[in-house]
Amino acid sequence: MTNWDAIVIGGGPAGSAAASRLARAGRRVLLVEKENRPHHKVCGEFISSEAQYYLDKLGLDLPALGAVPISRLLLVCGAKIMSVPLPFGALSLSRFILDEQLLQIATDSGVELRRGTRAASIEREPRGFRVRIASSGQDETLFAPTVFLATGKHDLRGWPRPAAIHNDLIGMKMHLRPGPKKSTTPHDVMIALFDGGYAGVEAIEDGLINVCLVISKRRFANLDHSWMRLLDHLAFETPALAEWLAEAQPCWEKPLAIHGIPYGFVYRERTPTPGFYRLGDQMAVIPSFFGNGISIALHSAFSAVESHLHTGYEHYHQRLASELLPKLYPAALLSRMMVNRHLQPLLFRLYQNFPSLLRKAASVTRLKIEMV
Repeated sequence: MTNWDAIVIGGGPAGSAAASRLARAGRRVLLVEKENRPHHKVCGEFISSEAQYYLDKLGLDLPALGAVPISRLLLVCGAKIMSVPLPFGALSLSRFILDEQLLQIATDSGVELRRGTRAASIEREPRGFRVRIASSGQDETLFAPTVFLATGKHDLRGWPRPAAIHNDLIGMKMHLRPGPKKSTTPHDVMIALFDGGYAGVEAIEDGLINVCLVISKRRFANLDHSWMRLLDHLAFETPALAEWLAEAQPCWEKPLAIHGIPYGFVYRERTPTPGFYRLGDQMAVIPSFFGNGISIALHSAFSAVESHLHTGYEHYHQRLASELLPKLYPAALLSRMMVNRHLQPLLFRLYQNFPSLLRKAASVTRLKIEMV
């Protein structure tokens, strides 16, 4: 049985960031990532100013990777469009590039990375955790006094999350290559409301477009669970979006999808498990409309490592939950309203008459970070 100072499960932004910080502090760290090669993930790929701050701390040069500046928000409801400047600086970069760069930073920091490896189980022991991992049909048991769980929206068996406020949505994503007609304005992010959901559209590196949407399970079932019927539904309900994406070609044969997104979830520890830290979406899940998912993932990673190294385990989950609850609950309630076809026109008119409310909605969930 191999011993480590810490085992990090999940190689997304939260897991890679935590592993890098731990290794730079002199800890012997194993990072377990189930995918054996670079891959895409369902994500809006919006990098807020807070996320940029943390990524810079890790040593990532976003402009050099082709990140696209985002400065304006477009809200679309039917044929109507309103535009407001973002109250903060933002960038857009695919998770395909971002996650791989963060894994490289982790290994450069001294982390041992095992790809194509799945965490099968975690068992609590008096002095730490026994972690069973599986790779290419071979099982191995590891031991560490500390485990960081960063498996995204996918739960690990035996370590489930409680129910969320808004968990009846399906998330879907497709990269598109623009056609000859007007397809995107590089510095815009568009949020398009449609019956049963909403879509986010923005330019990413290499001139591509990221389309990421959520739709209720009921509405998608009414469309026979068909991506093509969903696209027709979007084009019919939101002609402005159809114009934006005119003649764009899909980059993949079918979209990525994830079911049961637990919007509004915040982990509140009832039975303490010393040495066990939840990161990213295992700690909290914010609706994609707010563009704060990556920053919360990084924020949780930095906070968890700081607690582990300096202030103690008992300060982490309770403190972070207290910080995030006032932001995520209103966001999840607004997300519920945004997928309701009867409330969507009312919300749009409200924002149209009072544009400052849209900027306020974009700002209310921002993390309070002392950027030094």
